Amino acid sequence: MILKDYQTNVLGSFDDFLKALSKSKSDIERIPEDMRADFSYVSKTYDSEYQQFADRPFTGTGEMYPRVCIKVPTGGGKTLLAVEAIRRHQEKLQKKRTGLVVWIVHRESIYRQTIEKLSDKNHFYRQLLDQISGGKTLVFEKGDRIRKQDTDENLCVLMLMVQSIDFNRGNAGTKSLNTAKDSGGYTDFFPTDNRHDEHEKLIEQIPNLDYIEDSLFTRRIVKTSLANLIRTQKVLIIADEMHRMMTPSRMESIDSLNPAFDFGLSATPK
Repeated sequence: MILKDYQTNVLGSFDDFLKALSKSKSDIERIPEDMRADFSYVSKTYDSEYQQFADRPFTGTGEMYPRVCIKVPTGGGKTLLAVEAIRRHQEKLQKKRTGLVVWIVHRESIYRQTIEKLSDKNHFYRQLLDQISGGKTLVFEKGDRIRKQDTDENLCVLMLMVQSIDFNRGNAGTKSLNTAKDSGGYTDFFPTDNRHDEHEKLIEQIPNLDYIEDSLFTRRIVKTSLANLIRTQKVLIIADEMHRMMTPSRMESIDSLNPAFDFGLSATPK
């Protein structure tokens, strides 16, 4: 499939942004590890080359991360641009074929259409993903079991409806969402329950993980939830119809997933 001129142009701008981020990241990696805490490659990129970017979000652990939105007219090939964004992000910034991508949509019909195309090995979009991953692509839905070996050895795409990450809706909090509940399908990513020292270490590393507190023994056990799994993986988020996700509560929810990058597509960006 040949990209149209406007698709080539917008992806070219995205390439330039990724190259600038990659250069800043490389510069900071030259600094001794014990001195890097005061430096952010994202902030360095914004301050040096993209000062006009007003949107500078922070993860739930306080790290700045890049969030961009591409304006795409209706019928303008959003899914193709999203797949190409994954390719460029993996090649130019992450420099690896493996990892976890979280693809969030707002309508059931779009969800079904997208997952059908990405799961079909004969479809062009899936073939593009397989080019990125070297033929090792896995597509997941909420509720599927995900093993650490899956994300270590494959490019994994997790499809979610936006309601699944809307942790702050009403007064329900996270307890009403399956993504925030304990599950046996993600235990590979977390210490066993009896390793309290490892749970404490993980919470120190990622302070916004949900956990269960044992007040009697002053112990904390990290929940084996899908939300916590995502928080540990520094994921690329693909946000379809991003303007529908820019409410304060949903922005806070996305920030809380500790993304490495948020790539949005919208016909009417905010």
